[in-house]
Amino acid sequence: MTPFPPTRRRYNANFVDLFVRESNSLAISMYRKFGYEVYRTVLNYYHDPAREKGGEENAFDMRKALPRDKEKKSMVPLEHPITPEELEW
Repeated sequence: MTPFPPTRRRYNANFVDLFVRESNSLAISMYRKFGYEVYRTVLNYYHDPAREKGGEENAFDMRKALPRDKEKKSMVPLEHPITPEELEW
């Protein structure tokens, strides 16, 4: 028996995405191993007043296609960065 049994939930979704700091190369590498790819860059997504250069840092929106998206249409990367205000939730 495993401490966390697998779930059998199904969602009506084409992809899963996550946001990671552009500078977090270790996390980016790990997510790539799990099948995520950089979909787009979100400018000034993170704010940290302790950082230099005004405390702003970009994020990568990384996506992984789910089985429902057989043609992987959700994975076509955007060619231009966006701002946090342009994100759809």
